[in-house]
Amino acid sequence: MHDVDLMTMQGQSLLAFIKVTGLTLPAMAAIIGPVAFFIGLIVALNRLNADSELAVLTASGLSPARLMRPVFMAALIASLLCGFLTLWVVPTSIQSWRTMITQIRSDFLTKIVKPGRFNELEKGVVFHYRERSGDALLGIFIQDSRDPELIIVYVAERGRIVASKDGNYLVLENGSVQRETHRTQDASIVAFQRYALDLSQLAPGNEEVIFQPHERLTSDLVAAYINHSETSLVENRIASELSDRFSTPLFVFAFAAIALATLGRPRTSRSKAITSIVVAIGLGALIRVSGFTLAVGLKSSPDLVLISGLFPVLVYMVISMVHLVASRTLQTSSFQHITDKLTRPSLLGRVP
Repeated sequence: MHDVDLMTMQGQSLLAFIKVTGLTLPAMAAIIGPVAFFIGLIVALNRLNADSELAVLTASGLSPARLMRPVFMAALIASLLCGFLTLWVVPTSIQSWRTMITQIRSDFLTKIVKPGRFNELEKGVVFHYRERSGDALLGIFIQDSRDPELIIVYVAERGRIVASKDGNYLVLENGSVQRETHRTQDASIVAFQRYALDLSQLAPGNEEVIFQPHERLTSDLVAAYINHSETSLVENRIASELSDRFSTPLFVFAFAAIALATLGRPRTSRSKAITSIVVAIGLGALIRVSGFTLAVGLKSSPDLVLISGLFPVLVYMVISMVHLVASRTLQTSSFQHITDKLTRPSLLGRVP
């Protein structure tokens, strides 16, 4: 919310707002993608059931294994697209977003702060300048009261932003620094002709950008994890992030197996179809939440990295095998057998 406020309330252009917003879209697409595929597959299978096309295909000798082929191919394509997002597009866009937000914050004094106003850069830091003359700011007043035991006030006739390899500085000219402590109530005033004020201590966002694990490129995370170049705490977060990036595309296969197991055989009752959809959505939500739980658990238990990464594949294999075996022996899968029990006339009544 702070970054949204920075974009919408602090004078940023519409183009900058659109660019920053657009950089967040790949992350949303990576999260929504597998779920969208799951919902689309449920709708498609339910439509085939409603139009009796699955009944015709089954009567003509179509086996469950044969029906899995086109679904598997669709899942493979969706998984590759999702993997392209999670492994490359999303980290690149998030890193660009973070860099742009940091740049906007670093330009806070020269482009956003309005002349003639007492602007609060952050809690306890008030900045004011009378007017602008070229790249110089005239009539500067700065009050830093972040330390309750020490209040510092800078007053200068003029100042300008100077960028160097060591950071960004606000160079003040012809002014004074007043320091006041609450204990003694004494104030010391020091006059100066030139004074360089480090902006990393004054305005937020001027420090060197340090990317968090979810903001780093996949190749950087893999190299850091293999070489053990980070602390154990950061390494656990890297393991969790890598597991999430590699496993998210694989949940497409788990969702495909769930949809086929619950809706992949002909239905003769509308209530049974609705119950199958509810069961499919419930199983899908349970599997996805379990995946999130394993990824979060990696931050404290790094031994779960392999289980977390292969979890969706294991779910796909187990559900597919159960579905195929049950379809051959019971004519309906065990998942559909459960939904049949849930839609017994004694429980739901007869549906016309």
